[in-house]
Amino acid sequence: MEMFGISHAICSFNILINCFCHHVDFGYTLMGKIFKLGYQPDVYTCNVIVNGLCKIGKTTVAFGILKRKVEKGCEPDLVSYNAIIDSICKDRFVTEALDLFFKINSKGILPNVVTYNTLIRGLCMSSRWKEAFIEMQLDVITYGSLMDGYCLHNEVDQAREIFDTMISQGCAPNVVIYSILIHCYCKRKRIDEAMRLLDEMPCKGLMPNDFTYNSLIHGLCEAKSPSAAHKFFKNLCASGHSPDNVTYSTLIDSFCKYMCLDMTSDLFHEMQKNLSKPYLIVYNTLIDGMFKAGKIKDAKELFRRLSIERLQPDVCTYTIMVNGLSKEGLLDEAVKVFRKMKGNGCLPNSCFHIFYDPMQLFLLFYLLF
Repeated sequence: MEMFGISHAICSFNILINCFCHHVDFGYTLMGKIFKLGYQPDVYTCNVIVNGLCKIGKTTVAFGILKRKVEKGCEPDLVSYNAIIDSICKDRFVTEALDLFFKINSKGILPNVVTYNTLIRGLCMSSRWKEAFIEMQLDVITYGSLMDGYCLHNEVDQAREIFDTMISQGCAPNVVIYSILIHCYCKRKRIDEAMRLLDEMPCKGLMPNDFTYNSLIHGLCEAKSPSAAHKFFKNLCASGHSPDNVTYSTLIDSFCKYMCLDMTSDLFHEMQKNLSKPYLIVYNTLIDGMFKAGKIKDAKELFRRLSIERLQPDVCTYTIMVNGLSKEGLLDEAVKVFRKMKGNGCLPNSCFHIFYDPMQLFLLFYLLF
């Protein structure tokens, strides 16, 4: 523009600053040029700079700019305050965020849904969810944040109160809201109430999603039995629903705990047939189950298949193998697996525990060192 003799305007500077909002030093250079050319930064300029500073973690600097703007008689708008509140909440300084919230309220700057959603999320993350119910016209996302906060702390009855309140306020729950409450009921093993909500969803024109169904399957496994969960699973498949990796993983894990290895094998083969490939956690569960059932050959075969499936064993995989082989007295093989673990750059961590009797422990260390 300067090369062609075209004068700058504050809006062109704002566009440039917005483009380089992640490069705050360059933004400051542009701010200096604005002052040098005799322009006065407007509210939008302030918003862009403040937002950029918050995104790179310089909340204190951003807040300082806001204070200077106020001192000069230029009151920032809600966008800048929302950016600061969001950044403070992410840093877990929720009390300071609330103080700023009440301060802008006293100035007559009305918070919007973004402000409330940010504060609610921050309060829930800091285990102060009971302070999160602030009077205003809440939207579905805000109600969901409140419910999720209660559910994280197993306060299912309080979450239900929020659910009933939103309906009484004329705010229709969506699939996410129903799924949050169903998940919460399942965690508390209140399956009948969860099922009633599931039955209610189609009447409201809502279609349950994978998360909804997986919550119920996990809940049935924990509260009743894997057989009850499997029956529900079969009904879902018959109705045309396609299970995902999480669905199969949950069922396989539950049947393994009950030592129903024939069922776990059937589910595993079904999973291989219907999905691209099982997650590593499924292999870990199966290998552990085979060792506990004394099926050493099957456990070793599953471990061998990991390389065929191009899955990299993790610390849990190696821990299961070393423990399983050691308990069977196969110390040479346990040492080979341990050395393979180190060779693959997978170092032991807090998850790596070895359980066997003192003689096996002595022999293992003798072979290793």
